[in-house]
Amino acid sequence: MEELELTGQPRHKTPDELSGLTAVIIDGENVYVDKGALHAKSRVERGISFSDDPARRGQGRRVAVAWVSLGRNEEHQPCIHGLGACEMWVNEGDQTGYKRLAEHVNQMDQAVKGRVSVDVLGSEERRRLADFFAENHRDVWEASPASLRDALLR
Repeated sequence: MEELELTGQPRHKTPDELSGLTAVIIDGENVYVDKGALHAKSRVERGISFSDDPARRGQGRRVAVAWVSLGRNEEHQPCIHGLGACEMWVNEGDQTGYKRLAEHVNQMDQAVKGRVSVDVLGSEERRRLADFFAENHRDVWEASPASLRDALLR
């Protein structure tokens, strides 16, 4: 996994099924890997006091998180095994935000299990994520299942 540069460490102190899990943040025009998201310490989360109160939803700016599980395809090539997406809202002005931790955990689980769950992403966010993989990790993108690529390109 070190050669894919999607995780920061070649070996993890987590169960094997989680060793290929990472987060890709979609923050407006910016799409980037943020290893801190696994522990709720991504760049956009730092210093923010989150609430799961639905009244907070829609305040600030929307940031999407794509949980990406890496694996190998039938030809043993590195590929995206699963993908789950969720959102959070960040209001940096008052250092508050909204996110449902349970939803993040559920989407991480979907990715680890090899499922694709990207319904929360708008078409533009899906396109940006697909472009990110295609431009930065072409071999992984091309080795990924067609159903996964189609889910992002629809």
